[in-house]
Amino acid sequence: MIFIRNKSQNIFGWFFTLLKKGKDQISQPEAKDINQQLIIQLNKKKIPSPGQLKQLPKFLNKTEKWQLSLAVIILIVSIFGLAWRFYLKNSVAMPKSGGLYTEGMIGAPSLVNPILATSDVDRDLTKLIFSGLMKLDGQNQLVPDLASGYSIDAEQTTYTFELRDDLRWHDGEPIMADDIVFTINNIKNPEYKSPFRNSFSGVSVRAINDQTVQFKLEKPFPAFLSVLTIGILPEHLWYSIPAFGANLADLNIKPVGSGPYKFKSLTRESTGNIKTYVLEMYKDYHLEPAYIEELHFKFYPDFLTAVTALQNKNVDGLIYLPKEYKEELENFKVNLNNLQFPQYTAIFFNPTKNDLLTNNSFRQILAISVDKQRILNEVLNDDGQIIHTPLLPGLLGYDDNIKAEEYNPDKAKTILDELDWTMPSEGKFRTKINDKDETVELSVKLSTIDQSENVKIASLIQESWQNIGVKTELEIVSKDRIKKDIIEPRNYQILIFGQVVNTNSGPYPFWHSSQNQNPGLNLSVIANKDIDDYLDIIKNANQDEAKLEPLKKFQEKLLELNFAIFLYNPTYTYPTSDKLKGLENLKFINLPSDRFNDITSWYVKTKRVLSKNNS
Repeated sequence: MIFIRNKSQNIFGWFFTLLKKGKDQISQPEAKDINQQLIIQLNKKKIPSPGQLKQLPKFLNKTEKWQLSLAVIILIVSIFGLAWRFYLKNSVAMPKSGGLYTEGMIGAPSLVNPILATSDVDRDLTKLIFSGLMKLDGQNQLVPDLASGYSIDAEQTTYTFELRDDLRWHDGEPIMADDIVFTINNIKNPEYKSPFRNSFSGVSVRAINDQTVQFKLEKPFPAFLSVLTIGILPEHLWYSIPAFGANLADLNIKPVGSGPYKFKSLTRESTGNIKTYVLEMYKDYHLEPAYIEELHFKFYPDFLTAVTALQNKNVDGLIYLPKEYKEELENFKVNLNNLQFPQYTAIFFNPTKNDLLTNNSFRQILAISVDKQRILNEVLNDDGQIIHTPLLPGLLGYDDNIKAEEYNPDKAKTILDELDWTMPSEGKFRTKINDKDETVELSVKLSTIDQSENVKIASLIQESWQNIGVKTELEIVSKDRIKKDIIEPRNYQILIFGQVVNTNSGPYPFWHSSQNQNPGLNLSVIANKDIDDYLDIIKNANQDEAKLEPLKKFQEKLLELNFAIFLYNPTYTYPTSDKLKGLENLKFINLPSDRFNDITSWYVKTKRVLSKNNS
């Protein structure tokens, strides 16, 4: 700024010196025409008049004319430069509507339906297209969505919701209380096979009028509001579709909802698989409309192909970035948004498939032989944190003082000796004489999904357990088989698997003995009355404070009995192009689809406006 000001002063000084020189070269006798006489008569003025300036070129040679032209150009550029610097200094960049964002996903959509969606792709699209009575905002807090407000009775069994005025579906039809009743009743209908059916067990719903809907619960359920984030279906489009054929309806691919974005188009490959899926901003959205005009989604068979697409700028972001691909994006203009995610990877025991696992001492041996720090360093590149219980940092009941027994392979060997499992003179693995005087080898089978991270972990654990004399057979299961053939029938001895925790449901679904068979989520097929009692208290408590003590006892008992070996809580990495802005509030997600909680604040275009302090 100082340089420009000094330069301008130098230009003006040179300019007036040049003008004075021209005038001094003319004496009274030499004035031959009226123009020169006019200039002479006015030469007493300090500042040249427009008339004088107009005549100036007549007194300049070619070099001086060129110098004058250059000076004028520099002067104009300097003025514009000063003005632009002033504008930038006294204005701020603000989001502007328009543009598009393209994201790569793994897989393809099949059920873009809030009451049927189970895959990450379907849940992501459902989050954008549909609205529920409640929603999670940018700070991950529950706030009304379709509802303008709600009330809860003293017994906490009656919830009454008032709908916002002038709610509209994407096709322009009004949203009524009957739509909410229709959606909830279909979830409860066993023919629909909704994965959310259990969430509405013991719940009845009715429309009091077009704008009011009421829920009745058989007993208090503190997390009920979080259940009502589920998207609502338009009754006028779905009422004629039979429940048994609901998953075949075209509306599952070309849905009509009420969310911030609506379905626009899709393209298919020659095989029939969906290649791209386009959503456009819903201008009549009942909350703040989105900035980004269109969202494009492209679908890939695996992460390698998807990461390549991001490198080639075919997409602006990916649903998720596995750790093994992070280094490949180091030299690209990509922001790696590291999000807190309520997921943990653990080792689960199933004693029904191996009697050795019924012995808590043997489970302890396996637990203290696992080097968690090595797993974190070598497999995750320190991209995560070691955990000791299923209650992760930030969740209710988390206590940093509750820790599992430390890694101690020497102690594990001592306990094995005490259990009469001895190393033979020849051989790698311990043996024992059983009741039938037969020599049996100490062995277990460790199963996991065919995924790079899990396979590496399984190999490290196999090495650790075999180093103490436990023969460990690895079973690597393909992604398309792991759920149906392994998890649902509980067909494993020991399983390495990652679980995503619903922060609103608490630990009950994952650790109560009533949930250790399909469709329950408890993968350690072990039962303990104390643990069940603690979980029952936690589930039925209405206040968070009443849950703290049973949560503490639950964790302590879980570690005492070695129900599982808790390994780590990974970081969820969401890669996006540096052109995408507005993600400052994106810090924590419950599900991958929660990255879109604040989608209406995202933008790719900006405009500058004068800041209030200077306007």
